[in-house]
Amino acid sequence: MNTILVTGVTGNIGSHVLFELLFDLYSKKEKAQIYVLIRKQRDISARQRLWDEVFTEQLIPKKIAPFYKEYVTEYIKIIEGEINNFTIPEEAGNSLIVYHLAASVNLSNTEKARNEIAHVNYNNTQAFFEAIKSRTKKLVFVSTAFSRGEIAGKITDDYHSVVNFDFRNFYEAYKMKVEKLILKIAKENDFSCTIARPSVVSGRLIDMPKYVSSRYIVFYSIGEFFKKMKKTYPEMGKIRMALNMEGGLNIVPVDYVAKGIIRASDSKEEQLNITLTKNVPIRYIIYSILSKCDVEMELVPDEPKNKTTMEKIFYKTIGSQLLKYSTSKKHYFESKLIRKLLSDIEEPDMEEHFKKVYDFAHDINFNNANITLEPNL
Repeated sequence: MNTILVTGVTGNIGSHVLFELLFDLYSKKEKAQIYVLIRKQRDISARQRLWDEVFTEQLIPKKIAPFYKEYVTEYIKIIEGEINNFTIPEEAGNSLIVYHLAASVNLSNTEKARNEIAHVNYNNTQAFFEAIKSRTKKLVFVSTAFSRGEIAGKITDDYHSVVNFDFRNFYEAYKMKVEKLILKIAKENDFSCTIARPSVVSGRLIDMPKYVSSRYIVFYSIGEFFKKMKKTYPEMGKIRMALNMEGGLNIVPVDYVAKGIIRASDSKEEQLNITLTKNVPIRYIIYSILSKCDVEMELVPDEPKNKTTMEKIFYKTIGSQLLKYSTSKKHYFESKLIRKLLSDIEEPDMEEHFKKVYDFAHDINFNNANITLEPNL
């Protein structure tokens, strides 16, 4: 019987990793002890957060709906604490399979962002590794496909043979710093480690109900911004959106990512990009989002200098974080290793489904509380 430790389960990918773990136990008729590390928030206990933020009716995949309550009670044990301050129970043993997903996703380049990323994603994670290093059999550390930084052309899974990096923000830089740290710790403590790197994560495209996500961020944030602005300023006028006309964004559904992370626990690969073989053209992404928001747009190669009032607000807020991705050099991810690992699962066509993926979030106003539940759920 495996003993598993998962961090970051209240996040989007983490919750889906937990769903996959439970489904694996059910479908394979296996048993496991799954420890989840959750911090309490003010007066909300870790246990309450598990039910309020992870096992919500709107988020539950249909495939685990009939049995998940029973399985949560039987197989999931909660450790209340921070990633830099927690205690693994003695009965968990010394052969843990660890999925480490807890992290801050802050794409800003401010000093405040740097301090947050350094503290949460590096210092706290370093403390976490110290706590688990002597009790771990396998670690899957979830990084980001963008820890390679800005690059043109083909991107392979091997980032660590590279010497020079052109990071777009502190988030990317510190993810790479942690990647190198954990491979060193794994070698020193003789446990296996796979670094799993998802690209931009969207709602589900494999498991029903489709399109659902626990959070609607990154590209969704563009739509959320303009939907609000259009309601407040219906005569906002044309928006000039800076992008690389030939560029694309690798967007991967969260359920595909979760399946890749679970499979990574049986992989001997040290580095694994959880990406799709095709990017979605950035022009199509922006067009789909802004047309849904009923915003008139003009695609331009660079950030406008003589901005309108609305453009100033956009480029100072959400645009300041996403501009470096929309104007990125043309590139693609090789994605051979992840396709080999998930060969029994058809690769989703994100370009074909992108409009439905975005429109779903837009129509529920980026809030799962607005999802109308089917009677059988």
